[in-house]
Amino acid sequence: MEKKIITFVVLSYEKAQILKLLLEKEDVECFFEHQNLIQGAVSLGVSVKIFEDDFTKALPVLESLLPEKIEEKDEVKVKDSINRILLPVDFSDYSRKAADFAIDMAQSVDAEITVFHTFYDPMINSLPFPDTFMYNMDTEDMIVEIQEKAERGMEEFKKYVEQKNSEGGDKKVKVNFKLTKGIAEEEISNFSKKYEPWLIVMGTRGKDRKSIDLIGSVTAEVIDMSKVPVLVIPEDFNYTGLENIRKILYTTSFDEADFRSLDILEKFLRPLDVKIVCVHVESKKHSRWDEVKMDGLNEYMKKSFKHTDVECDLIDSDDFLEGIEQYVKEHNIDFISLTSKRRSFVSRMFNPSITRKMIFHSTTPMLVFHA
Repeated sequence: MEKKIITFVVLSYEKAQILKLLLEKEDVECFFEHQNLIQGAVSLGVSVKIFEDDFTKALPVLESLLPEKIEEKDEVKVKDSINRILLPVDFSDYSRKAADFAIDMAQSVDAEITVFHTFYDPMINSLPFPDTFMYNMDTEDMIVEIQEKAERGMEEFKKYVEQKNSEGGDKKVKVNFKLTKGIAEEEISNFSKKYEPWLIVMGTRGKDRKSIDLIGSVTAEVIDMSKVPVLVIPEDFNYTGLENIRKILYTTSFDEADFRSLDILEKFLRPLDVKIVCVHVESKKHSRWDEVKMDGLNEYMKKSFKHTDVECDLIDSDDFLEGIEQYVKEHNIDFISLTSKRRSFVSRMFNPSITRKMIFHSTTPMLVFHA
């Protein structure tokens, strides 16, 4: 009987290479699909495939490579001074859309921007495993080629950003450019901790992303790792300026985290003339208790956000994604906002969160907070 091959996980190229080495040491054969060596900050990654019979043996290896480190430290402090925006890019068209938004937002709140790009270095990412990494002359040429391509990409992107920034006239803001080697999601997360941005803005491929890619996206990994709000700009979003953003949808689960997230959201929207629509998705047989909780949240928002137009509503739908998508279309929603909770890597692998599914399902930008 022929052995069945399954997709074990989707990872960035560099992590997939390391995982392959570790699996082979455990006599687990694996294969790559959608291999893409020269990746940017928001790449698809590669599918790591194994024989189904090896799954039990392979899972502990994966967990050892990707330990879940949930820091239970002080709660994130929302700065009163909004002065830094982090913009990870991969020089794609959707990174340019993210840059357009980031520059407009920075100019509206007088913030600086750091454009950040990470490129893969096979030498750095193989150092933890010197006994299994085989160096050859082609590797050196490859390293030079990767770095030169990243430098050329950053130089072209710098011209685009500076031109866009100059169109702001007196509102022109400071823009920094940083190029690093490493694993994209880890470098972005590490830099964010030092830079302490008010907001991270990232572009991504949106609608029609296959569910198999939900684990491997760098954008989704950054959302999981970051402690600051992350704004995701889909590839298909038609951005025409901040002045045309009129309605933002916030999805609530009636959790205590909603109050903090809504407070951050109101600060985020303060420079804009935008309406907040707070919704809860429930089955068509939603309870009277849901209505009471929504009335209470509506009262809280109206008292707390006196200078912001707010509205609350219940969405009757048995499917969360379909309910949100239909509501967005019918009510001309420009942005979606929600609070995401941290979960273990294994749970994310077998049951991708609503947040991740929405990132790749929607053509509407999404602002994500952490509970």
